[in-house]
Amino acid sequence: MDDLAPDHVRAFIARTRVAEMKSRGWRVLGPGEEGSILMEGPMLASRTAVLDAPIGGLFDDLVARALERADARDRMVARRAA
Repeated sequence: MDDLAPDHVRAFIARTRVAEMKSRGWRVLGPGEEGSILMEGPMLASRTAVLDAPIGGLFDDLVARALERADARDRMVARRAA
């Protein structure tokens, strides 16, 4: 266990996601709790890849959908009033 890097994180990963996590550079340490495997992988802060959009960008789609619904509701109210 001395070969574990200090900039890694350990987590219990669901058995159904083990292959996905291995493809992301995680490794299996051993059995975990029921239905999970104990794995180790790189910490998010040490990732070299930069996200395409900042956190605020995650909500752009939600805001656009909310505005579309509000516009549709306004059109419906205007039709009923006419």
